[in-house]
Amino acid sequence: MKQGSIIGVIFTIGILVLLKVIEDSIPKIDEPITNTLVFLGFIIFGGLYGISQMKKNN
Repeated sequence: MKQGSIIGVIFTIGILVLLKVIEDSIPKIDEPITNTLVFLGFIIFGGLYGISQMKKNN
């Protein structure tokens, strides 16, 4: 792996951890399933973005 790819993966994981830590301050919708779907959407988006950056750098 190139150094840029490793930094991108670490940055993405760091953002996801930060979102999880400050999750309580994010305004939430009353339905718990919606909150879960939104959080999973962030995780999927971060993963896809990280993968696309790794492929672009190769």
